[in-house]
Amino acid sequence: MKKPKDTSSDKLTAFQDSTEITDAKDTAAQSDFLTQTDTDISMIEETEDDDLDETVEDTACAQPPEAKVKIESLAPDVVVASLETSEPEEDSVENESQAHSEEVSKQEDIKLETPPDVDLPEQESDELTTYQSSTESDDTQDEVNKEEDREEEVKEKKEAKLESYKQFVAEQFSNQKVDYPEVRVTIEANALPSKMYFIMNILSAIIASYGLVTNSAAVVIGAMLVAMMLGPITGVALAIIDHRMPLLRKSILTVLSGVTLVVLVGFIVGWLHKDQSLTAEILSRTQPTSMDLMIALAGGTAGAYAMVSPHLSVAVVGVAVATALVPPLAASGILFAHGEPQLGLGALLLAATNIIAIQFTNALVLWVLGFRRLVDDDYQSNTYLTFLQRNAVTLLLLGGLGTYLTINLQTNAKQQAFENNVKETITAYFTDKGNVLTNTQFDVTDERQVVRAIIRGETTPSAYDVRQIETTITQDMTKNFPNYLPIKLQLRYLPVQVIESDPLIQDKLDETDAAILTN
Repeated sequence: MKKPKDTSSDKLTAFQDSTEITDAKDTAAQSDFLTQTDTDISMIEETEDDDLDETVEDTACAQPPEAKVKIESLAPDVVVASLETSEPEEDSVENESQAHSEEVSKQEDIKLETPPDVDLPEQESDELTTYQSSTESDDTQDEVNKEEDREEEVKEKKEAKLESYKQFVAEQFSNQKVDYPEVRVTIEANALPSKMYFIMNILSAIIASYGLVTNSAAVVIGAMLVAMMLGPITGVALAIIDHRMPLLRKSILTVLSGVTLVVLVGFIVGWLHKDQSLTAEILSRTQPTSMDLMIALAGGTAGAYAMVSPHLSVAVVGVAVATALVPPLAASGILFAHGEPQLGLGALLLAATNIIAIQFTNALVLWVLGFRRLVDDDYQSNTYLTFLQRNAVTLLLLGGLGTYLTINLQTNAKQQAFENNVKETITAYFTDKGNVLTNTQFDVTDERQVVRAIIRGETTPSAYDVRQIETTITQDMTKNFPNYLPIKLQLRYLPVQVIESDPLIQDKLDETDAAILTN
């Protein structure tokens, strides 16, 4: 917007200049000039008023001050015209009022644009309140969820650190190395003939002997938990691989004293119960085979490794070793007390085989794990040859025993097949007659094999039946067992009588009844 030109000030300036230069001599001209000046001033005032009105209307923020023309007559021939403006204070007041009105108008505009200040209907107000509350609840829920996520993350980090620590501890425990000095001291201490060694072996022998006499496998297992035969055998193994004769003599003495003690306890228990027949638990240990040798080798290996390893308990593995030592030793004592020296020697042979096998496996495990003490002659050969040289006697004994036990296994297997054929022949012959075979016993004499069979049923066998059965068995022996001695069959008959409420009814046994009686 253009600012109006100040024409009044220009004209007034020209007028003042013209009045000062007026010649006094020309009075008539001056009066005319004054008349014209009055006319011009009135026109100027009208023009200024119009311009000022237009300026006020067009510019609301910046208004020029109002101007007034004042004419004063100083002398008859001197007239002075001056321009007066309004006071500054009034202008500042008007400016302040105008600024205040503008701020008020702006605040009114802002209030009109703000939705919460507008008077809304009641339904819309409720919806707005619900929206605000739901927004606040959503924000609160988000904060709670974020806090829970942070707690869960912290918990997972703690669990990860704990798991890592557990894995570290487990690895450290698993990587524990063998403490050679401590193991050596432990083996030598267990090889000593201490009071506890004798007491525990006596108790184990008592438990095993009564378990054998009563034919209770559970009681025999209980004896395994008490025996302490592994310690001195391991001492023998350590003495051989270390080439230490004093320790070897002491360990062998401890083993022999323990074996003698267990056999003596078994003999005493067998003598006290002579009237008791020999049970299957006793007889099963009178014929050792190569299977028993393998059991002893496995048990000895486990026992030696448990003795050395820091992660295993020797007591647990001692159960497997006791299985191969205490029961056969106790069985041999019982058999000697019953006057069966041949069977007693068989059980004693089983115990000796197990002791040698356990000693060899212990020596092998200790040697592999680094338990060795080399002398001057050993440096001239390799370690394997040194081990074989030091265990030469044990290897020769194992070789001889292994050969004998293998032959014995084959013999027992063949004898078992022969006995099964005899039982099947007798059972098949009496099935149609209503009789059943309940038990058999095989005895070998110098000239023949005696087969004692117990028959139960309702038909009494005759001599003809015995001859027929013997002929069938002999034919089978000629074909499958040509080197066996001839047999002699003895039948023992137990009659079975069927009794019912009606005495006139007489029923006979059929094949189903025979099978029931067999069981």
